Amino acid sequence: MKAPAQIGQLSLAGEDLGTGGTYPPLGFRPVWDAELGNGDYYGLYWPYGRESQDPIVCDMLHDEWGMEIAFSGVAIFTDWLQLNEGRRGDVEVEDFALVSRRYDELKPVLRDQPEEAVAGLRAICDDFPESAEYWYALASQLRRIGDHTGCHAAAVRAFASNWAFGVPPDGTLRMLQNAKDQTAEPLTARSGQLTMQYGGTKENSNYDLLKECIGEYLSSSTPVLGLLLNQNYGYMMAMETTAFQDRYGFDPADWIEEHSQLCAEHLGDSRTQIR
Repeated sequence: MKAPAQIGQLSLAGEDLGTGGTYPPLGFRPVWDAELGNGDYYGLYWPYGRESQDPIVCDMLHDEWGMEIAFSGVAIFTDWLQLNEGRRGDVEVEDFALVSRRYDELKPVLRDQPEEAVAGLRAICDDFPESAEYWYALASQLRRIGDHTGCHAAAVRAFASNWAFGVPPDGTLRMLQNAKDQTAEPLTARSGQLTMQYGGTKENSNYDLLKECIGEYLSSSTPVLGLLLNQNYGYMMAMETTAFQDRYGFDPADWIEEHSQLCAEHLGDSRTQIR
């Protein structure tokens, strides 16, 4: 993963905090700067397929097993650190490129100006392609203007997102189920069987269905979707009981090793090292 120009200004965490895995996702490198000491850290994150680009800066929400984008890049993060003397202070910086800010600014046009909303949402999804919420919003707006092909493609990306940043909204699977002319698409073909129900059961067919989709995507021209679904497989499986994991032959350490190898094969980067 590409080292940003400002990496020397940061205190990268050591191997004790790792480079991500099931949670936080592989490709997240925590830093000690402005850490609170409660398990939440800022860190550098490279979206899947963008390992050769500069990372964004994310914040761990470990109590919720979640992630959120905090800064659009390392340069503005280091500016913020300097203004706050290296702590989580109250001095803010204007981060106009931050996708969450741009999404909030776009919300007023979502109801009445779908064409303008589509353009803005496309740009947001292009800058950060791992948010289920943003892709689902785009799919919804495309459906409003009658672009059913585009709606379906965005709905696929909403499901094959990175669930650490938020699980697919209600309605995502229904959108896929309604795409009756796209039955060759892996997720769409299984959308009638897939659910977002995890935990609390002895068995769960979602994992088998995800594995089928992962294999098909990895053999296709869009292997990033397979890698993201595999990331989600590990993320959800890590929250299951040990007994459940044993039934499915899931070992977190083995999964991380296998997943990083898949990343090396399909992305040319194992997502474990900053270079």
